[in-house]
Amino acid sequence: DAVKQARIQFESNRRMVEKGVLAPIDIVAANAQIATFEQGVYTAQEDVTRAENSLKTLLLADRTAPEWSRAITPISPISLSTPRMGVDTAVDEALKNRPEIMQLQTSAEINEIDQKFFKNQTKPQIDFTGSYTAQGLAGTETPAAISPTTGLSRVPPILVGGIGQSLGNVFTQDFPTYRLTLTVSLPWSNTTAKANVGRSLVERDRIQNQKAQTEQTIEAEVRNSLQALRSAEARLASAVAARVSSEQLAESEQ
Repeated sequence: DAVKQARIQFESNRRMVEKGVLAPIDIVAANAQIATFEQGVYTAQEDVTRAENSLKTLLLADRTAPEWSRAITPISPISLSTPRMGVDTAVDEALKNRPEIMQLQTSAEINEIDQKFFKNQTKPQIDFTGSYTAQGLAGTETPAAISPTTGLSRVPPILVGGIGQSLGNVFTQDFPTYRLTLTVSLPWSNTTAKANVGRSLVERDRIQNQKAQTEQTIEAEVRNSLQALRSAEARLASAVAARVSSEQLAESEQ
């Protein structure tokens, strides 16, 4: 539209120069204005192409997709109304949704677990364990098991037999074994555990400082974005007013 209005202004100036109302320099000025607006059009076309290629990079699977050779035509109407949001609300939303903050929160939770674990390593440790086992003892008698005087076996009948007798002894629990163990560990001069505790505390401070710095950076980015939005809104309003004025001026000079 700006180029169109500039061309109309150029034709109007040319006619008025021919009638002697304007000086010839006004034609040169109008022609220069057309060139300036055309440069703006070419810059805008380049920006549109870059944005289109960036969008295709996100949407398409690879460079062989046929959509690369097709232009993207927006079908949604353009809304000139800008969203209204306060600084505090925008900062809160950014802090809740930015992945950097979520990552730092996860790191802080992991560090808290590490602190508890390493602190426990510096304390005395008492382990009490118990176990119970059942053995299946059985086998085949040898000649030495027979008493030479009585001719009877000196092995109890419960121990005589094959695999069946052995499994039976396991299930009847005729030969149980009980074991209780008490282990006391005293971390005297456990410098490794103490060093791990100190390192986890330093890591906690580092995460807190990094989180504070990241939050400050995010707030600055939000404030800059809101200011850029307000400035763009003001420039848009000025451009609309300039276009309306140019149209009125061109109509009055025709």
